Amino acid sequence: MAKRLLGIVVLGCPSIVQGTASKLFEQRVQASVALYEARKHQNPLVVCTGYQIPGATEPQAESLKKQLVAKGIPPENIVAEKESRSTLENAVMSKPILDAYGVKDVAVVTNKFHIQRSQYIFEKMCPGYNYKFEEAQDGVTPEQLAQLARLESRKMVTLRPKMVAYDMH
Repeated sequence: MAKRLLGIVVLGCPSIVQGTASKLFEQRVQASVALYEARKHQNPLVVCTGYQIPGATEPQAESLKKQLVAKGIPPENIVAEKESRSTLENAVMSKPILDAYGVKDVAVVTNKFHIQRSQYIFEKMCPGYNYKFEEAQDGVTPEQLAQLARLESRKMVTLRPKMVAYDMH
């Protein structure tokens, strides 16, 4: 297994919402491709995350991988982590993959509204990496963004007990 200095972790999200392509998903794909292209000379490893939500035809990680390959990222540079069901699990389940490739620098790609919680989780649960959090545009209406911000606030309140419980397993 070839060592990689840079890992790009793309956090999963539903690719289809109410029958149409998810703007959040599309924006994460665009940001990931732009980051890969800018750092291509480092031969980065891309880790796509996310399980198969009920009603979906495939795991979020596979949907992300397909889109990234369609946009020019070589499939051999992408690993699909298909089991994680939350941002907390995205972090914990990406770590063994990053470690196996010897990654030291990690760019986490997610939407702007989600960066604060993602950063908190990754830095607390997976220390030892040089992190950078890459902002994908949200691409949603102001009303949807307000709803997402409220959801993030609720999730931050309940996060610490989940992290402690997860760490005890």
